[in-house]
Parts: sequence; structure tokens; C-alpha cells
Amino acid sequence: MAEERTILLVDDDDVFVEAVTAVLETRYRVRRAANGTQALQMIGEERPDLVILDVMMDHLSEGFDVARRLRNDPETADLPIIMLTGVDQVYNVRMEVDESWVPCDRYLEKPVAPGDLLRHVAEVLGS
Repeated sequence: MAEERTILLVDDDDVFVEAVTAVLETRYRVRRAANGTQALQMIGEERPDLVILDVMMDHLSEGFDVARRLRNDPETADLPIIMLTGVDQVYNVRMEVDESWVPCDRYLEKPVAPGDLLRHVAEVLGS
């Protein structure tokens, strides 16, 4: 049975979203947004316990932009964020995470094994 903690999954890849939702729903309530604008609106309506953000959606750095907006807002500054992205695969480069540039609690590369994803989520949520 899923616990009452809510995760907002923000990604524009429907197949990926379905797969990750199936994994996360084994333990959590999952809400989904297809882009940053929708995510920010949903967070304003109902604050989740964790946000999992893709980097590239409607534009290349949209996930980073959303993360920075959340960190710069006193209402959401402490909201845990996991960046989960395939940007390294798309551009064949290795991104090094700099907390000042990528304000998130974890930065994970797609694909991520279901067990690893659940472990990272539990660690970030402190459960």
C-alpha cells in the first residue's frame, strides 16, 4: 500500500512517466506534470513531499529553471528535488553537478533502475 507521501513527477516523455509512475506508486502517491509551467501551478495548489524533475522539456534548461524558482521562493525553498534526466545521453557529455547552478538534492541519469530510484527517493525523503 502506498504511503501518504506525494511525489510530483515532471517529465514530457509519456512512456518514461508511465514506467516511473508504476515504480513509485508501489510506495507513494504520484502526481504528474508534463512541463515546468504545469508543475509550478500544481505545486501552488498542493505542495508535494518531493519533486522529480526532468531537465529538458519545453526548452533545454526548463528543469533547472523550475528548480531555481522553487529554491528562490521561501514557500518552497526546502522542497526536496531530484533531477532525473537523460541530458548526458542526448548531448554525449557528462554534466558535473554544481549546487549553485543545479539546486537539487540528487542528480540522477536516465535510465535509473527501479530499486535505485526507490532508494534515492527514500533517502531524500528521510524514510
